[in-house]
Amino acid sequence: MHIAICDDDADFADNLKALMEKELAALHVSPVISVYNDGAVFIADRLECDAVFLDIDMPAVNGFDIAEQINRMGETLIVFVTMHDELVYSSIKFQPFRFIRKSHLAGELPEVLSALNKTMCKRNAGRKFGFQTKTGTVFLDVSSIEYIEIYGHWLHVCVDGGEDLECYGSLSEFEKELAPFDFIRTHKSYLVNCKYIYAIEKGHIVLDDKTEILLSRYRAGEVRDKFRSYIRSEL
Repeated sequence: MHIAICDDDADFADNLKALMEKELAALHVSPVISVYNDGAVFIADRLECDAVFLDIDMPAVNGFDIAEQINRMGETLIVFVTMHDELVYSSIKFQPFRFIRKSHLAGELPEVLSALNKTMCKRNAGRKFGFQTKTGTVFLDVSSIEYIEIYGHWLHVCVDGGEDLECYGSLSEFEKELAPFDFIRTHKSYLVNCKYIYAIEKGHIVLDDKTEILLSRYRAGEVRDKFRSYIRSEL
């Protein structure tokens, strides 16, 4: 992941970089972070990066000027960083990925980086995911997978609008690999795609097609929290 920081406050920019490296290390991500203290230099470099953390209030070339140019060039995600909370409304037209208040940096940065990592995983991995069956590897669109159930040494993959699969694998490994795609472990035997959750009830969750999936009591709180995060990210 290549990230740029553009902020005329050199001390703040260096602190932000250090915090980013710490938080991303916890997510097992090794980023390349480039720091700019001058918006004009950042524009002149035409740096290709996955995301840029932009201070809005900078002399000469401000964050909004830079954001306008970024949006013309490609898919770089914009995170506005500012001391001025009221500017969040003015920033909306630039379609920022997130907005961080400098006064709340420590509290807001972890969620932003977690969401950024998830987004980049989706971009880099594409839409297909491979499953090893008896006859070979089958590739499915991740969004079509409703849930995965383990029984014995086999996994049952339930596919929306398609033929279900029986495949080899570890549910724990799939849990790690599919986490960026909003899959939740609801029970020792089930991994569920948030996209298909209709309701969360005591002892089970209900999918859109009314299928009931077991929900462990000790996982219930985590499942609800993750599902709320998923809902917020889709708004």
